[in-house]
Amino acid sequence: MRREFKTILCPTDFSEDSYRALEYARQFAELWHGKILLPHVIHVPTESLYDEHGRWQSSDQLEKRAWELLRKVREERLSGVADVELIVVWGNPVEELTRLAKERNVDLLVICTHGRSGLRHLLLGSVAENLIRLVPCPVFVVRRGTD
Repeated sequence: MRREFKTILCPTDFSEDSYRALEYARQFAELWHGKILLPHVIHVPTESLYDEHGRWQSSDQLEKRAWELLRKVREERLSGVADVELIVVWGNPVEELTRLAKERNVDLLVICTHGRSGLRHLLLGSVAENLIRLVPCPVFVVRRGTD
């Protein structure tokens, strides 16, 4: 049985690793003429209250910046992909991405790892590992630094 992945969820944190995963999502979308859902989850409590210049940002500024960065990613990395939906949500990344996968009947989740290891990994777990256990669809995991 050949499975088609028409709705592809590929979250981004605007890191190079997440862009690597996005390239795979792009290829899947092109292969199956699918739609890419491109969410960014602003983690609550947020860890990024300051911009790259050390200035404090309000929640409105954080959300506005997330939308700007998503539009830039779509323009620079997904040009030519017909169907891309940008999404900004607030909350816990695992919970919000699991909710999106269920609500939007996602066929494939494409995510990257960040290579966390040691005690921090044991205490916190990883977003990728938790999503693999919780989402109701196949998960394609791109290892950190994979080309």
